[in-house]
Amino acid sequence: MPPSIARFLVALSLLTVTLGCGGGSQVNAAGFSAEVFVPNADFPTAVRFAPDGRMFYTEKNSGNVRIVDNSGTPVNQPFATLPVGTDGEQGLLGLAFDPDFANNHFVYVFYSEASPAAQRVARFTDTANVGTNFTVIVDNLPRGSNHNSGRLAFGQDGKLYVTVGETGDPANSQNVNVPGGKVLRYNPDGSIPNDNPTPGNPLFTLGHRNCFGLAMNPSTGTFYVSENGPTCDDEINRLTPGGNYGWRPNQPCGDTDPNYIRPVRRYPSIIAPTGICFYTGSVYPDLTGNLLLATYEEGAIRSLKIDDSAPGHVLSESVLVRVPSATDVTVGPDGNIYVATQDSIVKLIRPV
Repeated sequence: MPPSIARFLVALSLLTVTLGCGGGSQVNAAGFSAEVFVPNADFPTAVRFAPDGRMFYTEKNSGNVRIVDNSGTPVNQPFATLPVGTDGEQGLLGLAFDPDFANNHFVYVFYSEASPAAQRVARFTDTANVGTNFTVIVDNLPRGSNHNSGRLAFGQDGKLYVTVGETGDPANSQNVNVPGGKVLRYNPDGSIPNDNPTPGNPLFTLGHRNCFGLAMNPSTGTFYVSENGPTCDDEINRLTPGGNYGWRPNQPCGDTDPNYIRPVRRYPSIIAPTGICFYTGSVYPDLTGNLLLATYEEGAIRSLKIDDSAPGHVLSESVLVRVPSATDVTVGPDGNIYVATQDSIVKLIRPV
């Protein structure tokens, strides 16, 4: 998502960075280029492939969920259109498919309501490329002009994980009774699982600022988030149930307070991390198991080789390609990497 005005003043291109927690090295990888796959997209925020191979994507300001069919042809009629608030970072922000999609055809979305001033997780049933049976799963999540998060993902446990920003108030992140500044965990119907870290509370982790990336390592089931800092400390965090990641009023740059979990990766300069995913394809075996990171302000796709053992650390990192204003990254069933930008969806290409 677009960062605050102050962030736009930072240079868009960071050619080298110094690795933070965990050590490792950075290499600029050669050979990748970006080929337009969906032109004239209206600020796509989340791109996901359904189990049957169709691409679904959300548009921030129009509230449209759109489909690209298996032949690569955009479907003219939106799958669904939601009434969304569009102030700042509000809008249609997240998308996920039910683990039993092949049977129930459930599609989940996260959006900022136009009115009232709240956010929702809702569910549609896919019926021949049209969203039917609209159902609100989680209601009354906090909404602000900025720091709304909005990522959705299912875990190996069949639970739905939801990122919610602190809506501009760092104190929210440390208040266990406020959903803002958290990663939340629900049953697919929106009820609270009995085995959550705090009984009767959807909280899974706390102490977050604005996580606009959420991905599960398919090899281990461990979740990771990308997190936007203020004028420093963009992060990648490895999630531990009940873990506190330290965002709070007056948190210092390079925070080393032992009461909080340190990030797997900390960027001292602002890159504005957005979508993340793990590479699971076979087209690029050198990337297998790596975490892919899209960055909005830097305008790049990064690849990180991560040691997933607790607490985890980065073994190496490379910049695969420069893609201006990247908002999301995902891997298609064809093994290729797809990236959303402000006005298109591109496919990464490298001779193999």
